[in-house]
Amino acid sequence: MKIYFAGAIRAGRQDAEIYKAMIEVLMSFGDVLTEHVGNPALSEKGNDGPHDRFIHDRD
Repeated sequence: MKIYFAGAIRAGRQDAEIYKAMIEVLMSFGDVLTEHVGNPALSEKGNDGPHDRFIHDRD
Protein backbone atom coordinates (compact mmCIF):
# COMPACT_ATOMS: atom_id res chain seq x y z
CA MET A 1 0.00 0.00 0.00
CA LYS A 2 1.20 3.53 -0.75
CA ILE A 3 0.80 5.97 2.14
CA TYR A 4 0.95 9.75 1.92
CA PHE A 5 1.93 11.34 5.24
CA ALA A 6 1.23 15.05 5.57
CA GLY A 7 2.95 17.23 8.14
CA ALA A 8 4.18 20.79 8.48
CA ILE A 9 7.42 21.67 6.73
CA ARG A 10 7.39 25.46 6.76
CA ALA A 11 6.06 25.67 10.31
CA GLY A 12 5.81 23.19 13.14
CA ARG A 13 9.24 21.63 12.69
CA GLN A 14 9.35 21.15 16.47
CA ASP A 15 7.08 18.16 15.77
CA ALA A 16 9.56 16.46 13.41
CA GLU A 17 10.43 13.73 15.93
CA ILE A 18 6.72 12.95 16.34
CA TYR A 19 6.34 12.80 12.55
CA LYS A 20 9.34 10.48 12.36
CA ALA A 21 7.84 8.10 14.94
CA MET A 22 4.48 8.08 13.17
CA ILE A 23 6.13 7.42 9.81
CA GLU A 24 8.09 4.50 11.25
CA VAL A 25 4.81 2.89 12.36
CA LEU A 26 3.15 3.62 9.02
CA MET A 27 6.07 1.99 7.17
CA SER A 28 5.01 -1.35 8.64
CA PHE A 29 1.77 -1.02 6.63
CA GLY A 30 3.23 0.06 3.30
CA ASP A 31 5.43 2.47 1.37
CA VAL A 32 5.41 6.00 2.86
CA LEU A 33 5.79 8.29 -0.14
CA THR A 34 6.51 11.40 1.93
CA GLU A 35 9.02 10.00 4.41
CA HIS A 36 11.10 13.21 4.12
CA VAL A 37 8.49 15.07 6.23
CA GLY A 38 9.78 13.23 9.31
CA ASN A 39 13.42 14.09 8.72
CA PRO A 40 14.55 16.20 11.72
CA ALA A 41 17.30 17.77 9.57
CA LEU A 42 14.71 19.31 7.27
CA SER A 43 14.53 23.03 8.02
CA GLU A 44 11.54 25.36 7.86
CA LYS A 45 12.72 26.20 4.37
CA GLY A 46 12.59 22.57 3.30
CA ASN A 47 15.53 20.83 1.69
CA ASP A 48 17.24 23.93 0.29
CA GLY A 49 14.41 26.40 0.43
CA PRO A 50 12.40 25.07 -2.53
CA HIS A 51 9.60 27.17 -3.91
CA ASP A 52 5.94 26.29 -3.44
CA ARG A 53 5.68 24.96 -7.01
CA PHE A 54 8.54 22.52 -6.45
CA ILE A 55 6.99 21.26 -3.20
CA HIS A 56 3.61 20.85 -4.92
CA ASP A 57 5.05 18.93 -7.86
CA ARG A 58 7.25 16.74 -5.62
CA ASP A 59 4.40 15.77 -3.31
